[in-house]
Amino acid sequence: MASELLLGVSSDGVRVAETDAGAASVEALANEARDRGAELLWVHSDDDLSALGLARAAGYVRLRADRCPAGAPLPLLAREDYPRLLDAAYRALWGHKQVAPDAAPPEGAVVVSLVEQGEPVGLCTVLPAERLIDGPGLVPGRRLPELYATLLLGACARLGPGPVDLDSWGDGPDVIRAYQEAGFAVVDRVGGWELRLR
Repeated sequence: MASELLLGVSSDGVRVAETDAGAASVEALANEARDRGAELLWVHSDDDLSALGLARAAGYVRLRADRCPAGAPLPLLAREDYPRLLDAAYRALWGHKQVAPDAAPPEGAVVVSLVEQGEPVGLCTVLPAERLIDGPGLVPGRRLPELYATLLLGACARLGPGPVDLDSWGDGPDVIRAYQEAGFAVVDRVGGWELRLR
């Protein structure tokens, strides 16, 4: 992003500007974001931006396991359920944008789901060719660390033996701990910050 603003709409419908700026350029970028109609500014930065009025948010974390932990297989998510569940599972979490009604999984991806009482309440996207798991997501009211871990291990069951990377956006420390307890180690972390502009 190189201190440029990317405009979009957050998962809960707020016009957001996003950047990877350092402390020195945040004020100017916040003014630019306001001028461009943004209501919220998200900043990816390891600097402490609290003195500039920004609030700390759960940012980005990359985790890795040298050996994919064993997990119980989970069912595949029906294609027609993907956009609705994707929207609900990441709603109001930092770093997640609005989902298009016709959203489709990435090419070559496998999407597993956590089902409770016949209803999917969580999903996890697996990219086998990259040995990558995109952060598990759960609907509000089911966002418990142990359920995130269940989804992660279900995704691992689809991958099978070998190393695996996990990308996490907007997950709190309790969820990251659950991933670590499942056998993953943090290999990269970028802080998240936000500022309400209106």
